[in-house]
Amino acid sequence: MNPIFRLPTNSPLGMAVPEDWGLIPLRVPAGWNIIYNQLSARRLPDGRVEANDSQDLYWARTAPPPWLTAEEVAERGGLQAREINIDAGWYAGYGFRVVVLDPDWDHERASCTTPDLDEFVTTLEGWMWVITQRGQLPTS
Repeated sequence: MNPIFRLPTNSPLGMAVPEDWGLIPLRVPAGWNIIYNQLSARRLPDGRVEANDSQDLYWARTAPPPWLTAEEVAERGGLQAREINIDAGWYAGYGFRVVVLDPDWDHERASCTTPDLDEFVTTLEGWMWVITQRGQLPTS
């Protein structure tokens, strides 16, 4: 399986991918530190999209709101008081994988594997939103 996709002509993601390699635009809600982002793609001459095929595409971790002291974060508890990581990559033969870690690989809380680029980006953005905006871990 190659990371080459035919996206719908009216797909916002498809329209955002340039001819030369560039980062795929992501809607990252407040509350995340992006540690690593190589989620890139390019438009091929026939209109298809080729995505980076690395297992290490994206890594982000939650950050407490900067206006709260460490004591206030601890008092609030919940996900704001914990370090949640989200990791994403391409795995040949399987497709894209998004994993939520609380806080590390020994504590995998949600996982989604899909061969579809649109579904991958939607899952990644949606899970980041659910974690920081709703204060919940996604269900897989």
